[in-house]
Amino acid sequence: MDGLPYLLLILGLLIIVLDMVISAFITPIGIAFAVLGLLMIFNVHFYTAFVVSLIAAVVGYLAFARLIKRETLDIGKKKYTFELRGKVGLVVKVAEDHYLVELEGDKWIALSDDPLSVGDEVIVVDVDGVKLRVKKRTPPKG
Repeated sequence: MDGLPYLLLILGLLIIVLDMVISAFITPIGIAFAVLGLLMIFNVHFYTAFVVSLIAAVVGYLAFARLIKRETLDIGKKKYTFELRGKVGLVVKVAEDHYLVELEGDKWIALSDDPLSVGDEVIVVDVDGVKLRVKKRTPPKG
């Protein structure tokens, strides 16, 4: 058991470094192993060290989850649904209770109070979850 604490510490640090390279979100596991190894090196009772390492993993998870949520962007161009208000799209399919609208290269489910037909241009009024609220676009006068 003499080498186990050092092995756990090294394994924990390697997992943290690996997570920096591959972005697999395994840092909390690395934190748990590293804390467990450190506490065992200082002769803390195993069960106490285990509980403290689990708490450290949870705290690490909460800290990194907030960091990742704040720093991670969608792959490709930056696009958020609230930026869709005011954009113009084209009705490509009419269904019984909704429409399919093409907008900036993506197809969206859309709802409208106006009757729409395939080929109608629509303007996004609001975003309701992953559905668009649209109205028929009136061509500019003159």
